[in-house]
Amino acid sequence: MPTPRPLPFPLRRPVPTLLLAALLGLPSALLLSGCDRSIDQQLAAHEAAQNTLGVTPKEFAGRFNNRLRDVLTEMQVDDPEHMAHLYMLDASRLHPGQYEYVLDTKVGPSQTTIIGTLNKSGQLRNVGVMLTNKTPGAREEFLVCAASAARSFVDAGQEKLLPLITRLTTVALDNPGQRMSEVVADQLLSVELVPQGVLFQVQPRQ
Repeated sequence: MPTPRPLPFPLRRPVPTLLLAALLGLPSALLLSGCDRSIDQQLAAHEAAQNTLGVTPKEFAGRFNNRLRDVLTEMQVDDPEHMAHLYMLDASRLHPGQYEYVLDTKVGPSQTTIIGTLNKSGQLRNVGVMLTNKTPGAREEFLVCAASAARSFVDAGQEKLLPLITRLTTVALDNPGQRMSEVVADQLLSVELVPQGVLFQVQPRQ
């Protein structure tokens, strides 16, 4: 399967452990204490301050799956129709993760992680794609999933998203601790190194 230009590896210095929670919009106190009554107040304040992507996880899964073939075609993959089935999100398996307002699922042979935070109405505040290992297959799978996630929320200029994500990822790998981002059609696309690997995110521009 042809792949885009290889990303520079290995990963550099990790960023602080709680950064992933902060990137996903979770107050760090939620990770530090499960029984503090102030958490409800913090979540309520956080809820009021956040925009959402306007879709539920199930609706996102439909959009994501519909974009896969186009991304794979753009990446010049043989038989994109067949290959798309390897990366499809199973809407019946989308479920909250360890924390109440987190979506956590995996797709593809490399088990690429797709995560997101939800508001109390069950709509996604953001969507993240996580690269956790260094193999060429995992890197390609990360780009497939990241581009499909971006296309789920950006309608215009979709052919520019894969090169943009590849560039942001390359720059992020060369600049540990810095979040590389760009606004496209009122969505903020970003890439940053976190302790678990490389995190790509789509979220509304605040």
